[in-house]
Amino acid sequence: MIHFLFTKDSVWLQKWDDFLLTEDCGSHLLYSDWLKSYTSYGFNYEVFLVLDNDKIVGGFGVVIAKFLFFKFYIIPHGPILKSSYDNHLQEVVDKIKGRAKELGCCYAQYSLPISDELQIKSKTFSTSDIKDLKLSGKKGNLFKFVYSSYGINWVDFSNANSPEQLINQFTAQVRRNINLSYKTNAKIHFAKSEEECRLAYKAIEDNALQGNYTVRSFNDFKDTILNLVEKNRAFLIFITIDDQIKGAGFAVNCGNCLTYISGGTQKEKPDLKLGYLIHWEFMKKSFELGFSGYNISMGGSKGVVEFKSKFNTTTAYYREPHYHIVLKPLIFRVYTILNSIFVKNKKTISVVLKRLK
Repeated sequence: MIHFLFTKDSVWLQKWDDFLLTEDCGSHLLYSDWLKSYTSYGFNYEVFLVLDNDKIVGGFGVVIAKFLFFKFYIIPHGPILKSSYDNHLQEVVDKIKGRAKELGCCYAQYSLPISDELQIKSKTFSTSDIKDLKLSGKKGNLFKFVYSSYGINWVDFSNANSPEQLINQFTAQVRRNINLSYKTNAKIHFAKSEEECRLAYKAIEDNALQGNYTVRSFNDFKDTILNLVEKNRAFLIFITIDDQIKGAGFAVNCGNCLTYISGGTQKEKPDLKLGYLIHWEFMKKSFELGFSGYNISMGGSKGVVEFKSKFNTTTAYYREPHYHIVLKPLIFRVYTILNSIFVKNKKTISVVLKRLK
C-alpha cells in the first residue's frame, strides 16, 4: 500500500540516502548531507518519502530557504520514483504546493528530470511518462541560490569493458594529455582526514579565485564533504608533485554513478594537463565501482565546456526541467526587487545570510 511521509527523522534520512545511492534515479542533490549543507546559511530542509509498505520507492528532498520574512520551498532535483512506480508521479507533484503553503512559503520550485536520451533513460522520466501529467505552476527557475539540476553530461562506458578500452576510444590528443600528466611524477591521493580535505579543497577554492568564479567555502561545506567522504559517497582527489598539491577534484557517488562537482589545478608553464588526470582518475574509480558511465557534469565557462566534450560526452538537457509556483505574489515581488540588487554577488549574499542566521 502506497503512503507518504514528510520527515527529518535520522532513521528515515539514512534509509533515504541508501535508496539514492543504489537507484539510477538518485541524485546527490537529494542526499540528506547535501540538503543539510544549506543550514550554514540558516536554511532548513526535509525529505518527502513515497513508501510502499514502509519501503522507499521515491520522493524528493527540499531546501527550505529563508531569511527575514521570505521563505522558499526548493526541490533541487525531482520528484523521483522507481520506474515501476511512475504512475504515482501526479500524486507526488500535487503534494508540493500544499506543503509549501502549510510552511508559509512565498514560492515553491521543483525540477523534473525528463529526457528521452537512451544512454540515461534509467535516470530520468521519459516524455511518455509525463504526457498526461498536470504540472503545478509555470515553467522556469526564478530562485538561483540553491543549485537545481537541468541535465547530465554523460561519459558512456557501454562500449568499453575496462579503462584501457575506454581510453582507446578517446582522441589521440586526449590520450596524449592523460599520459603526459602521469609523466610529471604526479601522485594521486584520496583525501580522508579533515586536514587532507581542507588542503585539497583549498586547491579548488584557489582555482575559483583565479578564475573569478565562486565555489562554496570549505567552512560552509566542511561537514558535507567529511560525512560523504567517510561513507565512501564522495571522493576528494588531490594530486601532488614533489609533495606540493597541484590540483584537486571532488565527485559524489550517487544513483549508480560518480558526478563531478568541482575541481582546480595550479597554472603551470608548461601545462601539466592535470585536469585530464583528475577526470581520468574518476573514470577509473567509476569502473572500479561497476558503473556504466561517468557524469562529468553540466556547465562551466566556454573553455570548460569544450574541455569536457573531449571525453566523448553525451550532453542531455532535461526537457523544461524547472517549474515554480508563486504562493504570495506581493512578498515574492519584494524578493525579486532585492534579488536584482544582489544577484551579481553571491559571496555578499552568503555573508548576509550567515549574519542574519
